[in-house]
Amino acid sequence: MITKKILILFSIILVLVSSAVSANSLWSDNSANFYQDYPEYKIGDIITVVIEEDASAIQSANTGTSQDSDYSSSGGTNFLDFLPFFDFSYSDSESADGSTQRSGTLEADITTKVVKIDDNNNLEIEGRKQVKINGETQTILLSGVIRAEDVNFDNEISSKRVASANVEYEGEGPVGDKQKSGLLTKFFNFVF
Repeated sequence: MITKKILILFSIILVLVSSAVSANSLWSDNSANFYQDYPEYKIGDIITVVIEEDASAIQSANTGTSQDSDYSSSGGTNFLDFLPFFDFSYSDSESADGSTQRSGTLEADITTKVVKIDDNNNLEIEGRKQVKINGETQTILLSGVIRAEDVNFDNEISSKRVASANVEYEGEGPVGDKQKSGLLTKFFNFVF
């Protein structure tokens, strides 16, 4: 009889416990599939571009010219006897060397907007970022074409993956004004 009571009690506990437990699947309909395709971008969607640009250029030129001239004349004859005999020689040489070297580095993040989608599903993006620090306004403009599959899962893309990239970086303010040539310097550069 005691075993029968224990069996009934055990059955009741088992029914109560099993009804309270519910199983959840590891795969939810709301979670993204690991093997899912890249998102479909639409015009107006936002993508962040990580700008990491290093540019350097070196140009040099060498020029050399020389010129020689000799002229001699004998004295005049007949009615031109008054003309004296003379010799003339002239030589000239010039050489010039010049070189220019320029390098620059730009690192920034800029959020761009999809403005056009072409037939190959490439995305045309444009973005503008303006930062003002201590009276100095710095503006970054970026435009170009990207592939959706190059955008990572953080919705970012490297500027090295932007085709037809146009990156402009400008600064205005007290520091930028000091970098500009003065009126007198411009005049002398124009004349000479």
